[in-house]
Amino acid sequence: MKLHFLRLTCAAKALLAFAVFGIIAQPSESAAAELKKLTIAHTGSSCDAPLFVAKDKGFFAAEGLDVELVLGDWSFIKEGLAFGRIAATQGLVMNYIKPIEQGLDAKFTGGIHRGCLQILAPKNSPIQKASDLIGKRIGVPALGSSPWVFASRVIGDNGGDIKRDVEWKPFPQAELKIALQKGEVDAIAIADPIAEILLSEGGVKSIVNQSTDAPYKDEYCCVVVIGGKLIRQDPKTAAGITRAILKAALWIKTNPQAAAEVAVGGKHVGGSVEVNSRVLHKLDYVPSVEGGRHAAHTAATALQRIKIVGKSTDIEKLTGRLFTTLPGVSDAWLKTLTVERVGEAAPRPAQSSTANDSKTAELKKVTTCCADAPNA
Repeated sequence: MKLHFLRLTCAAKALLAFAVFGIIAQPSESAAAELKKLTIAHTGSSCDAPLFVAKDKGFFAAEGLDVELVLGDWSFIKEGLAFGRIAATQGLVMNYIKPIEQGLDAKFTGGIHRGCLQILAPKNSPIQKASDLIGKRIGVPALGSSPWVFASRVIGDNGGDIKRDVEWKPFPQAELKIALQKGEVDAIAIADPIAEILLSEGGVKSIVNQSTDAPYKDEYCCVVVIGGKLIRQDPKTAAGITRAILKAALWIKTNPQAAAEVAVGGKHVGGSVEVNSRVLHKLDYVPSVEGGRHAAHTAATALQRIKIVGKSTDIEKLTGRLFTTLPGVSDAWLKTLTVERVGEAAPRPAQSSTANDSKTAELKKVTTCCADAPNA
C-alpha cells in the first residue's frame, strides 16, 4: 500500500508539474497573441534606421506592439497616413508642414535627429558661403523635394527670392554629380548618404551643412509622424510607437556601426555597411520631444517667410496642428533611458578606392536620407 501511495504521489507530482508548466507557458503565448498589430512605413533611407532598430531590438514589442515595416514612396505614405492604413512613419519636418497646413491628418510626436541635408559645390568653385548661392543655378532631385525645401530656406535666409534669384534645375539624384561636373549647375542640394559619398571622393566641398551650420544645426530635421486618427482613438499606442522610436534613436547614437549592420543586414536599405555607418555616426541622434516641437515652429515660420506656407496662416495655431505631446513621452522620460553599447561605437575608416565606377555603383544602391517628397 505504501509503495502504491508513493507511485500515485509521483504521478500526481508529474501531473502537477505539467499543469504548472502549462500555466506558466500560457501567459507567454497569450502575451504574444495580444501584441497590437500595426503598420509603420519607411522610404528605405539611411536615416530611417530607428524604425529598423526598434523592430530588430524589440523596442516595439516591449511597448506591446507587433509592427510590420513596409517600404513606400511619399505618395504611398501620405495616403496611408490620411486613410489610417499606416500608423506612423519617420519624416522630414519640412516635407509635412505644407500638407498638414492643407489638411493632412497627422502629427509630429518627437524629434529623432538633426542634420541630413547639404548644399555642395565643386572644390574649385568661387562659391564659398551660403549668400554666394544667390543668382546661381542649383541642381535638386525635384522641385518640392526635401533638398529643394532646404535650399529654398537657405536662399530666403540670405535675403534672396526663391522664384527670382535662383535657377532651379531638377535632375535624377544619380545624375546630380554629373551635372555638377559638366558645369550644368553651380551647386547641388542633396541628402545623405549621397552627399557623404560625394564628399569622400574629394571633388566637392560643402557650402551649407544642415548638421553643422547655424541656424539649421540646432533643428531636428526628422521626427516621429503618427496618423491623427490613431492619436485621437488610441493615444496609448501612439505613445508606445513614439517611445520605441526615440529609444532606438538613442541606441543608434551609442551604436552607429551596429545600427548600420541592422539596416543593411535586414535589407532595409541599399549601400554598404561602411557608408551607412558613417552617415549614422554623422547625424545627431539625440532624441527630444521639445526639440521636435521647436523644429515644427521654426520650420513653419521659415517656410512662411519664403511663401511656401500661406501668408495668412497663424503659425502658433499651425504648430498646434503639427505637434502633440503624448502620455509618458517627455524629455524627462528620455533622460532616464540607458542603452547598451554593442561592438564598435564609431564607424570603420573609409577604405580608399581609385575606381569611380565603384562609387557610382554605390550611389545607385542607396536611397537618400529624408527621401524626396514633393510639398503638394
